[in-house]
Amino acid sequence: MDSRRYPLNPGRIQIVADPDAIGRERRGTWWQRFLIWTFSVALALLCYWLLGFVLQDIGNLPGPDWNELEVERLDPALRQTTERLNTDLAEVKRQIENEERRQRLLRDSTASSQKTLSQLLELQRMSLEQKTALPAEQQQALAESQQLFIDNQKKDQELNESLAALYERQSVLTDQQRENDAKLNQAQEPLRTEYDERSRQHRLRVAAIKIGVLTPLLLLGGYLFGRYRNSAYAPMVYAFGLAVLAKTFLVMHEYFPREYFRYILILSALAVIGWLLARLLSIVARPTRDARLKQYREAYEAFLCPLCQYPIRRGPLKFMSWTPRSLRRASKPLVGVSDEPYTCPSCATLLYEKCPSCGATRHALLPACEHCGTKREV
Repeated sequence: MDSRRYPLNPGRIQIVADPDAIGRERRGTWWQRFLIWTFSVALALLCYWLLGFVLQDIGNLPGPDWNELEVERLDPALRQTTERLNTDLAEVKRQIENEERRQRLLRDSTASSQKTLSQLLELQRMSLEQKTALPAEQQQALAESQQLFIDNQKKDQELNESLAALYERQSVLTDQQRENDAKLNQAQEPLRTEYDERSRQHRLRVAAIKIGVLTPLLLLGGYLFGRYRNSAYAPMVYAFGLAVLAKTFLVMHEYFPREYFRYILILSALAVIGWLLARLLSIVARPTRDARLKQYREAYEAFLCPLCQYPIRRGPLKFMSWTPRSLRRASKPLVGVSDEPYTCPSCATLLYEKCPSCGATRHALLPACEHCGTKREV
């Protein structure tokens, strides 16, 4: 008798480890599985953000400076002329704004004095009609208002002449600036070509650095996926690999031309789908032990031959016909169920056999006897 399966002390419950289950993945409780997937998602996000910060710092590397290129290659006299014209135009514009503000204030004052003068003239007219003389204070105010109005008119005329001169100066400077801008654009044309070339080289250099950082991580992710994808640490491998893969595709989309990136994306998708399809076909053609046992369990559960899918007609099922979709569980135990060895009449595969340990009928393609628990290699 096997002491590992049948304990010597029947009054004490012993938990015996199954040697075949040692290497099997332990699922844990639903709460543990929930935490595992939660932390795996958090790990993927953190890896993605970390890579984003690193790539952002790489993208902030200093590139070509247009101002430095102008200082090195552009004619100093042309640059000085441009700066002088810009300064003169800004000064003329400032003077025009000041003169216009003074003119508005002067015209407001003129309008107020004109209103006062009109009132005083109206009083003088009424005095003449009544043949009376204006008081000395009103006569003095009338004289002062007349003089103020005349002075404001003179100042307004002077401001108009000053504004006309400033506008003329502004027009001349604008024409000079237009001519200078034409010369400047002509001189800057080769500089723009050189600046665009330097920018393109800087962009390619930054892209090469980013790809150089991501490529070892991609290789590391592929190595970890190939070695640990079926281990207990598979969620960590998937999280790391997905974060690196997503960031790599974003970098390629940013730096690769769109007409090339679509081919890269399609070829990458074809490679991944082709690998997955080849993997599935390989699993189907040469299934692993666990996959084969799962297939056998599902077939036995549906009362179908695991190899040819022919219905297993034993006992009360001998004269019945069904499919995996039409099969239903019995609402109550079947009476008189035969428990004899059975061979598939379609492919001649032994499906039920006598257990060599207890003599009961057991599943021939499953590892353990349901009666005594004796295990054997399938």
